[in-house]
Amino acid sequence: MNKKIFTLLMAAGIAVVFTASGIQAGNTVDDVITMKSKILDATRKKSPDAEKPCKLVEFTHKKHHEEYKISCGDCHHDKEGKPLADLKAGDNVQKCEECHTNVKPGDKTFQGKYKAKPVDIMHLESAIHENCIGCHKGQGLTVGTKCGDCHTKM
Repeated sequence: MNKKIFTLLMAAGIAVVFTASGIQAGNTVDDVITMKSKILDATRKKSPDAEKPCKLVEFTHKKHHEEYKISCGDCHHDKEGKPLADLKAGDNVQKCEECHTNVKPGDKTFQGKYKAKPVDIMHLESAIHENCIGCHKGQGLTVGTKCGDCHTKM
């Protein structure tokens, strides 16, 4: 009887170890993230100065987080736009497109080139631009004025 219980407990313990390691592996953060989505594919435009469409930006996630010491909450936010201050690397997060889908670029909800009213949700393309451009300007970095400054040609 004790041998059966011991064997059962060992099997359960091994199952827990494999399950826990699988969960941990599923929450890794890519070093570089290509900013792609079905929404952006549908709205992508050709660069005014190129024959082919511009490439999507490859965001150096690890570099921004580890080298530049940018916290997760500086980019990731809740549905009210408040930073997710308690977020840590490896935590599950929704993709931006989960919420940033209900408006289109050029809708009257926009104020200025990349601004939306606080109660409105920005289109994905504008939300990404606002996040990147706003942060780079805030750091005193030079921000490009043409698509090809960030989106290299294919």
